Amino acid sequence: MFIKVVKYFVIFLCGYILIKWISIPHPFVLADFFISLVVNPLKFFAATLVFFIGFLLTGRVLSELIVGTKIAWQKRKVIGVDLLIEYLYLLIVFCLLFYLGLVQTIVFFSLSLFYGIISIER
Repeated sequence: MFIKVVKYFVIFLCGYILIKWISIPHPFVLADFFISLVVNPLKFFAATLVFFIGFLLTGRVLSELIVGTKIAWQKRKVIGVDLLIEYLYLLIVFCLLFYLGLVQTIVFFSLSLFYGIISIER
């Protein structure tokens, strides 16, 4: 269980760093956004690396949750407490990141969900 908590902490940390390093200007102007990325290439590269690590880890966690839920439903069992706690951890991480940066979090978790769904093996 400790490893799973560390995974959720790393997901939160990656999302938090992404939100802090990739800022979305309001009102959004695409040219200003790209200029801010080009002016700080090291920050952009580091944020991209953190995004990649976080989205791969989140996708793997999501696919494990989906497979665990599918197995529980196929066996006609009630979903275990461990699985519910994992869903709760993920929901808490989502909510905290949504509060910190809405647009970055939507991109982060939508791509993670897409990756998690396509990485499920039959």
